Amino acid sequence: MSPDTLQGDPIILDSPEFLADPFPFYDRLRREAPVYRTSLSYLGDTDIYVLSRYADCVELTTDPRFRRIVEGAPPLPIPDSLKLISTDTMIFKDDPEHLRLRKLVSKAFTPKAVARLADRAEEVTNELLDGFTRGQTIDLVTDYALPIPVTVISEMVGVPDGERTQFHDAMNLVIDGVVKYGIEQAAAEMTGVIDYVRRLIERRRDDPAEDILTGLLHPADDGDRLSDDEILAMVFLLVSAGYETTYTVIANGVAALLTHPDQLARLKAQPDLIAPAVEEILRYTGTIGGTKPNFASEDVELRGVPIPRGAIVIPLLASANRDPEAFENPDTFDITRSPNFHLAFSKGQHFCLGANLARMEIRVAIANLIRRFPDLRLAVDPDELEFVQLPFWRRLNALPVTLD
Repeated sequence: MSPDTLQGDPIILDSPEFLADPFPFYDRLRREAPVYRTSLSYLGDTDIYVLSRYADCVELTTDPRFRRIVEGAPPLPIPDSLKLISTDTMIFKDDPEHLRLRKLVSKAFTPKAVARLADRAEEVTNELLDGFTRGQTIDLVTDYALPIPVTVISEMVGVPDGERTQFHDAMNLVIDGVVKYGIEQAAAEMTGVIDYVRRLIERRRDDPAEDILTGLLHPADDGDRLSDDEILAMVFLLVSAGYETTYTVIANGVAALLTHPDQLARLKAQPDLIAPAVEEILRYTGTIGGTKPNFASEDVELRGVPIPRGAIVIPLLASANRDPEAFENPDTFDITRSPNFHLAFSKGQHFCLGANLARMEIRVAIANLIRRFPDLRLAVDPDELEFVQLPFWRRLNALPVTLD
């Protein structure tokens, strides 16, 4: 048997069965084919190689043989109109260009700007919680988890209050458009979104503020600065990375706590455990399934599997975070787990720039919710919870809870 094949049926990473519950499939991959050749429908017939073990995923994120751009590699099937907000972003760059962009973006995350966002996260969560009553049933996804990063990200990029709904709809198109509508329709719809964000940039250029977007407009000490297209790409990256990830982890984290009442009771008894609880939520829930595509810059062999130059290779971060070689009792949700070197934010040069901002929002949202409504409970049977059918994401369609 080839080392990249499985015993029995193949695993289809975007099949309904896999997307409904990927963890049994991850376990099978780790045991039978830790380097697995497969394909994804939205990438056409292109072969991709996925890595499922922790050690291999760490190696990939730090191995110079794997890059985000490889000359001569088959291009991703993305229309030109989408490249500016997808493959032209920092996350698809290699050093030295990636390092240049990262330095310019990092300067915008000043302590003052981030502290302001933390204060706003506290205010937003408390305002939302003030609007709820005991005994009320809400969808925690749309009524609580989503408005928090929507507000924070909106203020980061200068969206006026009256345009928050328009901004939210636009960002949903950015995040779900390709999978939901197909590449061509998503590309056609995206023109208006791009024009809208360009207008936001021009407004902030004319009316600077103490926010992240204003920071992106300023030159660095050496005079280098982001072009308008680079600022536009960075806004979309901030949104897709900070907005979608954050509200999804908040909802997934509350679901994990409610379905593990012993851990919820522990957190209520010891509120100081919220920081390690957030780390365990990031590890356990599998919100972020994998990184953006990497390309082999030369012919490579991993665990006996030959990977040709130019092939797409993706580390399955959610699988790595359940690897028994890296975590004791990996399928157990333990908010006191230590150490917890999960890969939810990846590793290496592409470690998530907004990781600490996301951690802050998740921590504030969950801690305040439990403090205000310590006896909240699921309003449906856990088996009724369903996940959106999106490759490499684990996002609840809804999370009905009763606030007590």
